[in-house]
Amino acid sequence: MFDVRRSIFKKKETMSYKDFFKQSKIQWLMLGLFAAVIFSINIWADGIYSAQEGRAALVARQMIKTGNWMHLNIKDAHNTEKPVMCYWFYALSGSIFGVNEFSVRLPSILAALATVLLTCALGMRMYGRRTGLLAGYIMASMMGFVNLSRLARIDIVLCAFYTASMYLLYTGYFEKMKANRRLYLFYLVLALSVMIKGPVSVALVAITVIVLVIKERNWKIIRELKPISGLLIGLAINAPWYTYEIIRTQGEFANDFFLNQNISRFTGVNMSYSGGKRRSFFHYIPKLLVFALPWSLLLPFALFNFRKKFFKLKPATYYLLIWFLVVFVFFSLAAVKRGDYLLPLFAPMTILLGRYLECFVENGAKLSKKWRIGWIVLVIVGAAALIIIRFGLLGHVGELVVKDEIKWISYRDGMGMVQASNLINDMYIWCCIAAAIVFAYLYFLGKILEKGEMKKALNTILVVFLAYFCIFYIWIDPSQNKYKTVKYFCERSRQQVKPDEKVCYYAEWITEAVFFMDRDYDRHGSLAGIYDKESGKIKYKYIITEPDEYNKLPAELKNKLEKLEETIPDHQYPHVLLRAKKVLGSR
Repeated sequence: MFDVRRSIFKKKETMSYKDFFKQSKIQWLMLGLFAAVIFSINIWADGIYSAQEGRAALVARQMIKTGNWMHLNIKDAHNTEKPVMCYWFYALSGSIFGVNEFSVRLPSILAALATVLLTCALGMRMYGRRTGLLAGYIMASMMGFVNLSRLARIDIVLCAFYTASMYLLYTGYFEKMKANRRLYLFYLVLALSVMIKGPVSVALVAITVIVLVIKERNWKIIRELKPISGLLIGLAINAPWYTYEIIRTQGEFANDFFLNQNISRFTGVNMSYSGGKRRSFFHYIPKLLVFALPWSLLLPFALFNFRKKFFKLKPATYYLLIWFLVVFVFFSLAAVKRGDYLLPLFAPMTILLGRYLECFVENGAKLSKKWRIGWIVLVIVGAAALIIIRFGLLGHVGELVVKDEIKWISYRDGMGMVQASNLINDMYIWCCIAAAIVFAYLYFLGKILEKGEMKKALNTILVVFLAYFCIFYIWIDPSQNKYKTVKYFCERSRQQVKPDEKVCYYAEWITEAVFFMDRDYDRHGSLAGIYDKESGKIKYKYIITEPDEYNKLPAELKNKLEKLEETIPDHQYPHVLLRAKKVLGSR
């Protein structure tokens, strides 16, 4: 017995450095730590600056304060836009950590981490351990996915549930084309996703299954998927709350959520969003390429290499391709388009990219010496971009977008261009040095790939990405928060407005301001709501609005107001706090 134990310990002692990192548990742990650091680094930094974040914080605070967790409750706001389940996550987190930046973003971080691990697990089942791990690392370092994972947005939580449902659908039936118990878990998770954001996930899954059935030319698949059982599970999960909410709102929830938020947004009929304008079908092509950077640079090469193999792919690959295309085409057909709608297609995209990279590793592929030509082109393009930014062209384009003179770019992207231009010009020398370091690293990477050392290249890339995200979210991104959040404006404004006094939000409002002001309020969209023409007196002592709305006020009204606080120039959400010199009813 002693000899056996000694041999075991000796074996452990002689385990090599490489063997240690080849252990399955260690590889899972490293992937989880890699993703967790990127998603959560400095997440508590000041600045709730997304409309959904402000809404999440307000609802969570109200649920905790009142003890009523059955429905959304924001004063003078649409409270019938979304189901309640995701807000339970925000409130639960807020009840533990307090309602703040960290607590409202924690559900997104956990959802993003779960999505990465689920994607890795699915990739492993389909193609092996290496592909799964590559897919996980690719997803955890895609710039768009990382950015959305760090915000309190419902779509990233939905993405986790949708990825889990598609994993269970594959392992519960399509992996062996035979149903097993995981199919019931698939229906359970899919039903919960309906409690997150409604029936959109069911529609996507249904279309995917129909396409797969057509591809297999086997209509028996539908019966074997046990749809009746799935329907009963879905009704058991969703019917109680949806019925309660429809009855409580006397049908308003059904009208607003189902007709307005879902059907109208998709079809564009009677649509009030985006000015009632339908975006182009091709809107998501550049958006996806930007979101998936830097890994999207591999997409053209992957498509070119697999062009002759498309009709000879294995069933798992077809499953991923159909999953990807259904999500992409579905939302491309929708009238309203937002970048986070694409989140459910990141899992199949990253698994396919992971498989593509694994083929390079297996084949020991090498770059030809012609890669230097591409490197020179990149250097020229990068230098030209820095020169163009220095002369203000990027900022000028951003200003045109903000003025709505360029229709196909969103207002927020335009503000981002202006801020990026200002940041780069303010730190121009440092940016040039950083660009030189990047180009030097790319040259070093090219030399490694020229030798066929793909594993070494991938390891260095992941280390560089981890360092980049840490630097960006610790130093660079926080320096821009003053342009994105109204927190600092509200902190100054709270010193002007006593806790027992009411604020009026006129014309435009954002939920972040309501959250950070933490004062009772009314909301009005017309001049009559704040001003009594007959008496010539203002109805509210304190008014918060946008500077543009303030400038549009009649001169006689503006003369009766004094400006107390204002956001800094070039702020994404400009606000001004006004105080009336004389209020209706006062002496």
